[in-house]
Amino acid sequence: MRLLTVLVLEWALIQPVAAHAGFELHRIADGVHVAVRSEPAGLMVDANATLIINDQDVVVVDANVGPTSAKATLAALRKLTAKPVRYVINTHWHDDHVLGNQVWRDAFPGVEFIAHRTLADYLPGQGLKNRQAMLSGAPSGVAMLKSLLDRAQGGDGQPLSATARASHESDIRLVERYLAETPKVEIVGPTLTFEDRLVLQRGARRIEVLHLGRGHTAGDIVVHLPADGIVITGDLVVAPVPLIGRDQSHIAGWAVTLEKVLALLPKFIVPGHGPVFRDSEYSQRVIALLRDIQSQATAAKARGESLDAARKVITLADHRRIFAGDDQVRNMLFTQYVLGPGIGAVYRDR
Repeated sequence: MRLLTVLVLEWALIQPVAAHAGFELHRIADGVHVAVRSEPAGLMVDANATLIINDQDVVVVDANVGPTSAKATLAALRKLTAKPVRYVINTHWHDDHVLGNQVWRDAFPGVEFIAHRTLADYLPGQGLKNRQAMLSGAPSGVAMLKSLLDRAQGGDGQPLSATARASHESDIRLVERYLAETPKVEIVGPTLTFEDRLVLQRGARRIEVLHLGRGHTAGDIVVHLPADGIVITGDLVVAPVPLIGRDQSHIAGWAVTLEKVLALLPKFIVPGHGPVFRDSEYSQRVIALLRDIQSQATAAKARGESLDAARKVITLADHRRIFAGDDQVRNMLFTQYVLGPGIGAVYRDR
């Protein structure tokens, strides 16, 4: 319950200044607004987007999962300022952070798209394969969720809780929109890439774009506003349950990268999903989780245990209690996005 209390308190500390369809807009510093997604936690997600309004222009961090949500973020920005968007920064290559790029390019033809160099390689290769797999596999997932709703049953076989019902309904809406929009989306890649560090001086505001190491992907970047004490982390931080990729996450590096993020001493941590945090407690819990996965899975691997055998003995029960408690949805997410892929990532990584 401690973690749930922390999340509630953090939410209360940063009040929304405006509510929109699918997100609430939070002002966290002068000229810095975060569009925090308001869908319930679930299997299908859309990303937070950050709007940094400078002296002469705007920098946007992350572009949402598709045209509908990106257009809603753009409409919210236009209510704040008439200044043009000069840069869109994609924190990594997953669809919920990049598929809205086309909307920003069409609205601001001179806009530059900034990303780590690995994103340019990923989008036309593995990114295309993953997108095709999502488009072909998602309909069966939607059917499964609708079946659970019809039977009022959770994936754990227990009666469907109210939070699980809301989560499944949200997942269905988001997936069906993804299936309708994505085949028509033009994939817009980066126009400006970097390896370790890129600094944007936009009038009086300094914006540091940093690759601090591998984590959620090999190409995660964070956006640091030193004068405002803000770090935008992308999916290095995801709440209420961390999101570990099945094929692309790097557990040992992730903990080290997050420690480098916290070494920036941020007053505000803007996650890829979930509420804005005003302290490091949640991130510290993520680091502890990652280190425990690394330690236990490495030991199992050294003993010669197979991946299947390791997954039977490594339960992460203490961490499950912290992140999921007795919540049906969060327990499902912990199983799907932490336990299975986390152990697998350690076995796969070199």
